[in-house]
Amino acid sequence: MPTSTSTLGSSIRQARGACQVGVFSAGSSLFVKLYPGLSVAALKAGLDKELALWYELRAINVTGSGRLLLNDALAALVSSFGYSQATAYRLLKAGKGKFWDIRGSKLSGGFGGRSVVKIEGLYQVAAWFNTSVFRLGRPVEVSARAFKGTRGNKTAQLYASFFSPDGSRAKPISRDSIEAATGVLRRQQKRYDKVAGIKRVANFACYQDGKGKLRPLRHLVDGKSRQWLKDRRLGNTYHSRALQAHKGMTKKVNAELKHRCCNSDDASGVLIKRFFLSARSLVRSRVRHEEAFLLVNKRDRLIRGRMEWCLA
Repeated sequence: MPTSTSTLGSSIRQARGACQVGVFSAGSSLFVKLYPGLSVAALKAGLDKELALWYELRAINVTGSGRLLLNDALAALVSSFGYSQATAYRLLKAGKGKFWDIRGSKLSGGFGGRSVVKIEGLYQVAAWFNTSVFRLGRPVEVSARAFKGTRGNKTAQLYASFFSPDGSRAKPISRDSIEAATGVLRRQQKRYDKVAGIKRVANFACYQDGKGKLRPLRHLVDGKSRQWLKDRRLGNTYHSRALQAHKGMTKKVNAELKHRCCNSDDASGVLIKRFFLSARSLVRSRVRHEEAFLLVNKRDRLIRGRMEWCLA
């Protein structure tokens, strides 16, 4: 039975639609998912621009197919993330072979005679960083509006993903430790804090006396003309404005990373822990710092509302 022209045209459009990759519509809300482990590795390696673009391409690819038409990807990066077309194209070339691949052209045929950006998967990107990424923490999400703008703004969001979302429990950390983990210098940390709206909370140390009562842990401060005792401060806790995202493939990828780590000569040992959120985690810890601290319950704190940690 002969096929009508309209039916044939409909079939062609459906076939094209099956091959087309999903790009979000202009009216839809768009969120960018960030992985703290990848963000930290990229910051230390100086690849924050390329990783930010990888995050954005994954956000644009709403169907999760891992493929985007190059022209559609460029248009979306310009309209939603504040790139110029020249900058977006330059970064796509720079990240080719690491975070994505570009296939097909008018000369070589390929996908409908048009170039396609093939986005690398989560494990492939984590593995590309070699031993810098042993485990991926729970991902977080920020709105495309917060991610839009200059390179500094995007890098600030990558830096902020290192910290727990607001409302969740976090452990104290010093500026020096943050620098060692992320490669971001102290002065630049403070700039990123302002750009990303990171919340900083002071933490204080205490101990239990012979009667089991909590006492503030103090240290002697030398002034120009006198000395005085001062409550000992620990590192600050930091919280980002990001939202916790669904774990997705994180568990599966972590299993693969662990297998790779166990088979590698560069496998790291167990990290020494200094701060514990519960007594159970303190007891179960195999390797603990010589000066370990346990989070004090809210009802037992010396000063109401203050973050306090008891010397274990």
